[in-house]
Amino acid sequence: MRTTTVIDSELLEYLRNILGKEDININHNFFESGGNSLLAMQFIQMIKNNMGIKLPVKVIFEKPTIHELSILISQLKLMNQSS
Repeated sequence: MRTTTVIDSELLEYLRNILGKEDININHNFFESGGNSLLAMQFIQMIKNNMGIKLPVKVIFEKPTIHELSILISQLKLMNQSS
């Protein structure tokens, strides 16, 4: 089991803000927690505005937990640093 990262914490803050729920953790499914496609678009926009990471909305459908999304963003940041 991995420890919570800074990216996890940031994404969790965005998600709690968008869904208006505090009882969400990094393993909760976005859609099962009350998310929908419109909120997914807002979430993606918040990630872009605050983290500088541009993602397609379909990523939320493919990686619906903060845990999964955080791993992807970490990998993208590493790839951007090495290029």
